Amino acid sequence: MDVNDLRYKPLSAELGRVQTDTGLPESASFLYWFLINVYRLEETDARDAICDKPNDKGIDGIYVDHNEQEVHFLQAKIRQKNNGTVGDVGPKNLMSSMHQFGTPEKVATILAGNASPELKRLVQRIQLSDLLSSDYSIRAIYVSNELSDTDSNAYEALTPELRIFDRKEIAASVVDPAASTGKDEFTFNTSYVEPMEVEAGTPTSRSTMYVFPASALQLVHMEGISDGSLFEDNVRFTLGNTSVNKSIKASVVDKSTHANFLLFHNGITVLCKEVDASTEGQLKVKTYTVVNGAQSLTNFYNNKAKLTDDLRVLVKVIALGDDALARTITENSNNQNAIKPRDMRSNHVLMTRLQTEMSSSRPDYFFEIKRGEKTPTGKTTITNELAGRILLSFDLNEPWSAHQIYKVFDEKYAAIFGRPEVNAARIVFLYRLNLVVQDSMARVKNRPMASYTLTRFFILSVLAEILRGGSASGQVIKNPSIFDERTIESLLLTSAEILKTLIVDLNVAAAGEFDYKSVLKSPSQSNAIAATLRKDYEKDVLREKAEPIETWVIPDSKKAS
Repeated sequence: MDVNDLRYKPLSAELGRVQTDTGLPESASFLYWFLINVYRLEETDARDAICDKPNDKGIDGIYVDHNEQEVHFLQAKIRQKNNGTVGDVGPKNLMSSMHQFGTPEKVATILAGNASPELKRLVQRIQLSDLLSSDYSIRAIYVSNELSDTDSNAYEALTPELRIFDRKEIAASVVDPAASTGKDEFTFNTSYVEPMEVEAGTPTSRSTMYVFPASALQLVHMEGISDGSLFEDNVRFTLGNTSVNKSIKASVVDKSTHANFLLFHNGITVLCKEVDASTEGQLKVKTYTVVNGAQSLTNFYNNKAKLTDDLRVLVKVIALGDDALARTITENSNNQNAIKPRDMRSNHVLMTRLQTEMSSSRPDYFFEIKRGEKTPTGKTTITNELAGRILLSFDLNEPWSAHQIYKVFDEKYAAIFGRPEVNAARIVFLYRLNLVVQDSMARVKNRPMASYTLTRFFILSVLAEILRGGSASGQVIKNPSIFDERTIESLLLTSAEILKTLIVDLNVAAAGEFDYKSVLKSPSQSNAIAATLRKDYEKDVLREKAEPIETWVIPDSKKAS
């Protein structure tokens, strides 16, 4: 990301779009944007971390990093002056605010005081007292579109619990999706060792591999570690709170283990287009990427102050003679942690069959089963991730789990996709119905709740129960593949009318201090509100204030062509 994009004018334009989408004020939108693009949180997790309301005790957000066993207290400051600097006043105030939450006793005082209800709910939701009792540390994260200066740099250097994300740091951490993979150039210092050179492949496609121990102090200077772009060809990134990551961090922090690190670490694999070994003591790589070792390099980078000359790691640099080898090397070299469930399912028969069926029966749509797949021109993309969340909410009536993507491709995978009725026609129909629900969110008065992902899936599940209750609509949602476009379009229009009533009743149920972030994740509370909305709908039907689903009939021409 270009650092100038964080000046107020271009940034405010971007945040204006965020405000429109989320209903959050500008400062909260800035923090939300930061959590999505720098912390790389899923949108629901990002929203859950924000508590930017009056009397928030100087804290705009709280995020629990279970990987590092830290609780991050965030404050976001957006400034209009392009030449403004951070200084040390804002960071010092944040440190003071954070220490109000430093012990379970202090947390109890906050909860008993006059702090904003949203802040209290967040503190209780993340079980902050329990985390502090479990030796989680606290850290202040100051986020600003200003530039750091001498005062802020000096204060940050003296304050280990503080990290400042200024304009430059944010820009360096944001991945530009349009950026090409592969970094330009990096030179390894090999003056202390002669790299082992190995050639492999066929006579017409030779690849050359260089193997040597590299200093971690040197590796942290590779471009693209902070924003993750160095690992774009990797099948996974740091993978969170795994035993592997914990052991790597422990070894990095404990300097007494550095001399032995080389012996128990699996190594780092670097793929490149070209290697220049002509200069003695140097190995220069061009157009390079790391396909195995993201966990290690990220830990090295985040703990630079702990590194010593003794900490070395085995590096394999492979100059590819055949581009087709890259994916094989990537997959086979990633054996320290399991590949994510979605990656594992991308070639599963349920996915490939649905993609093939979609291509043949619904040529206007494309079923994306792998991240990065290019949508054919003129087609609408439906990702298997979105389809799974819709099916989980509509068919299985579990909207409270729709933010947990791993469930879609792990424990719930067979229940979601492994059913005879789950075909291309069903996925397209429910995708279109989901769009109708999405449009209805404009009627939700609580704008932040309207843009909250689980709200849409919750309403979709309520609508599902109502549609099942109609004799004609129940037939369509049971097997939409046998009905024509006229029938589908008619049911979608009727659904839009029913949603008008549901949203009115939702606005009543969610009035006042309604903790939608907690309620919509709770099966019991979600079911209770869903039952209330359905009863209210039935009452409105009796009063002739709502579209009755029982009166909807299938048009004469019902069979699909």
